[in-house]
Amino acid sequence: MISYQPLKKITQLSVITTGLLFTHASFADQCPALEEWFPHSQTPRPNDAAFSSSSNCEFHQWSWQMFLWLTQEEDGMPRFLSFNSPQSLLGMEHRGFLPRMTKSPGTESFDEYLQAGTDGIFVDHNGKAVYYSQYINSTFENFITSNQLTDPANVRSMDPTTAFPIDGTKGALELKASWKIVDSDDEVSDMFTMETTVAKLENKNGKIVINPDKSKSVTVALVGFHIGGIVEGHPEMIWATFEHKRNAPDVPHGTTLGQVVSTDDYTFYTAGTKLGDCNVNAAASNLTLNQRKQTLSPITQACRQYAFGNAKGVNTSNTESIQTINASVYSQLDSSSVWRNYFEVGAIWFLEQNALEPGMNLATDSFTAPSGRSVNLTGSLKLSNATIETFTQRQTTMDNCFRCHNTAQEFPPKMTLEPLPATNLNISHAFQNIYFWSQENQNNN
Repeated sequence: MISYQPLKKITQLSVITTGLLFTHASFADQCPALEEWFPHSQTPRPNDAAFSSSSNCEFHQWSWQMFLWLTQEEDGMPRFLSFNSPQSLLGMEHRGFLPRMTKSPGTESFDEYLQAGTDGIFVDHNGKAVYYSQYINSTFENFITSNQLTDPANVRSMDPTTAFPIDGTKGALELKASWKIVDSDDEVSDMFTMETTVAKLENKNGKIVINPDKSKSVTVALVGFHIGGIVEGHPEMIWATFEHKRNAPDVPHGTTLGQVVSTDDYTFYTAGTKLGDCNVNAAASNLTLNQRKQTLSPITQACRQYAFGNAKGVNTSNTESIQTINASVYSQLDSSSVWRNYFEVGAIWFLEQNALEPGMNLATDSFTAPSGRSVNLTGSLKLSNATIETFTQRQTTMDNCFRCHNTAQEFPPKMTLEPLPATNLNISHAFQNIYFWSQENQNNN
């Protein structure tokens, strides 16, 4: 059985940022969690091949059912922890919650801790970096290996309209989790926690780097969770995100930069912090490391710019579906379940079915595809996870998942590598990483 052992508790707990989730009285009429999902130990996996997209509720039902299935206990741990990492397809070392680590000796760039879409390092209030881990399911893995797409030449020669498959009832999945390192005085009794090892940090040549040869054992707590999954009619994937309820406050509508966001404390927010001091990326300017204490400064103050991924008054039916399915899940989960403390922030997808094409930059919510077809994004149009896209919330050009997940040509991080042509598979960052990592491996051999 999974055990959740509380560490030393603080005396004051934060007010839940999403109070409506627990007080909405008519959730059964709006967007219910299905009875067949419970108890949690018996939640069936969603049937991606039979997915129906007649209402936004069905996308949020898929998101919650998938989250419950992925966190279901299997061999004593949540199921998603048994999935392989993208690195594993290339025979690269997977070091738990450390992002990609090559086997080369010496220190590695701290860039591997940066958040998606920004050169930013999210620093917890205990001064520790927030860590990230990626996972892919067997459908994703088998598709890559059976088509030999770990060979970059095969990627460049394939049909660019090729999309990720649904194998039987299981669509391809890619996942990303965010984890805080737990100190002895952190309140984590309502979080999923586990033991792992992380590499130590070093100051080297004016940069913060990780040294894979020096590690330490830590307890980590799950604070954020991304799900990207293929379902029938949606090769662009449903992109859904979940957070722990105490992560950060929602920014009230109309709050100015000089106004306080909340008078309550959260895991990643200090009561009384002004909006202008939230989600500030300090990495590029004055981030410093105390190497002896293994702490970073300054800490990050996180706020959730848009509750449920929508501005006030926009796409209200989507917001109501999220609020009510969250409440419906909580009403049916066992009261002792740690997963009652996580909530769906939102999800985003294409309004039109089977609309994915190569060459989409997805920079706007409504656009004309390369074929001339009109395509619209829908769901949570300003969706961000406070622990995974902390800094992109300040950039209007990167205010939802599809701003980064697109099918445009991708240029390499190094001049020695070939660019990735525009393909439907580019919607996956795991696929993009595999393409560039495989070239680096070839160059190193």
